[in-house]
Amino acid sequence: MLSLHSYEGGIMLYIKIKNFLYDNRYALFLLFSLFLYTTDAYAVFDSANNALNTIFVGLKKIIYPAATIGIASVCIAGMFGSFNWKWFIAILLGVFIITYASGVQEIATADLGGEG
Repeated sequence: MLSLHSYEGGIMLYIKIKNFLYDNRYALFLLFSLFLYTTDAYAVFDSANNALNTIFVGLKKIIYPAATIGIASVCIAGMFGSFNWKWFIAILLGVFIITYASGVQEIATADLGGEG
């Protein structure tokens, strides 16, 4: 008859699980506390959502003028024969991500009219 302690692999598995639980005890405590105190967790995520919204609005005010200067600089360099596609695509991709990241964040955290 096999028991957990007579099998070496079982002992090693037990030790690995024990070490994992010990190493991640604070993260596990946070996870369980979020389930126990749902109203407080809602307040934390609501404040995080408001902070993200503020950050995205501030980033747009900084990034759009900087990206405009960057795109104009790359295009002017193109007129002199040294157009760099890598820089141009990097600027456009950065503007695209900043523009649509706030929209994705708003959609992901939208109130769907449920109970509340």
